[in-house]
Amino acid sequence: MSHDSTFKNRRLTYRLNIVAQEAIDANDEIFVRETGLRIRDLRVLRLIDDNPDTTFAEISQTTGLERSLTSRIIQGLLKAGLIKRRNSDRDARVFMLRTTKKGQAVRQKGREVSDRLEILLTKPLSREELTALDDSLARLGDWLRSDDYRDALRKS
Repeated sequence: MSHDSTFKNRRLTYRLNIVAQEAIDANDEIFVRETGLRIRDLRVLRLIDDNPDTTFAEISQTTGLERSLTSRIIQGLLKAGLIKRRNSDRDARVFMLRTTKKGQAVRQKGREVSDRLEILLTKPLSREELTALDDSLARLGDWLRSDDYRDALRKS
């Protein structure tokens, strides 16, 4: 089966980006309908739930989202009662964030929706193909974060 018409560009980064963005676009309204939150909002909620007492700066850095967007997402999560904040003991200008019980419940519902939609997304792949894809993405992620990769970029 030829996939030449699927992508206008054969570059790996282009194809990865298109697949990810199309999946997010297709699923985002389902997440809103079932959890009340968009995928990116759920990602921030998940990060806070996984890392209690995390800070705005840590979330912004981890997600790679623009600081103003990160701030709007956090404000929305606070307003919805899904997270709470408190001042840091070391620096009163820094807020420590953690999920509320309501936020934990929404995060769990998001996990259920995500699991269901990921099964649908990967339906065309065999178990072996899915395992190989997962392993390949993990190796690429490790490589991208490595000093060796950064050194190779500087030399190119």
